[in-house]
Amino acid sequence: MRPVLETHGWDHDAGYDGFNVEKLFVVADKIPASISGQVTKDKKESQVNFEAAASFKHGECKSTLAGFDIQTIGKDLGYTLRSETQFNNFKRNKTTAGLTFTLLGDTIAAGLKLEDRLLIGKRFKVVVNGGVLTGRGDKAFGGSLEATLRGKHYPLSRTLSTLGLSVMDWHGDLAIGGNLQSQFMVGKTMMVTRANLNNRGAGQVSIRASSSEQLQMVLIGIVPIFRSLINSRFGTAQPSQ
Repeated sequence: MRPVLETHGWDHDAGYDGFNVEKLFVVADKIPASISGQVTKDKKESQVNFEAAASFKHGECKSTLAGFDIQTIGKDLGYTLRSETQFNNFKRNKTTAGLTFTLLGDTIAAGLKLEDRLLIGKRFKVVVNGGVLTGRGDKAFGGSLEATLRGKHYPLSRTLSTLGLSVMDWHGDLAIGGNLQSQFMVGKTMMVTRANLNNRGAGQVSIRASSSEQLQMVLIGIVPIFRSLINSRFGTAQPSQ
């Protein structure tokens, strides 16, 4: 058990606005379980977060995780009961099925998830999942596909490429998105490129570089700072209206 420190509290406050509790134990010498919770309260509102979970094996290649959560959602408490079963039906194939039930006020929402992971060789992995969430007679469907290709010498080379697709359908409104990520080494510099696009025409492209060569990174960082200083000192004056 430990207190929760609020660094942005008032000057006359003690600085603590709650406490956190964690407990790990084993049931019947074979079922690991955990309990954790946090309660915080300030002058306006209070929040509660509680989680209890346990996992156990049944058979050589099957395991089940069960959990119960309580959390503050708005001004109400949400109670969630969840369960997930994972089994290896083949040496390189892992399947997961999960159920969840949430009670919030007078509303009960239920969800179902199915996921399958397939390893092809030592470098290629495919993850496919889909699910449905229902509550008050309303339903939402979703699913995703992710394919990952590792480099020949991964993880030493750290070369990795991932392609992802996602689909969600709610009230006939279909949302489709795709993303691509690739990371590779250029000398001692790690390059990471990302791109995503959805069926509504929104997307993003980003490139990130990180290096263990500190001098090179300092020189790269000086360029935008120097340019910003020049623009602020000798910037073009705005035309008068």
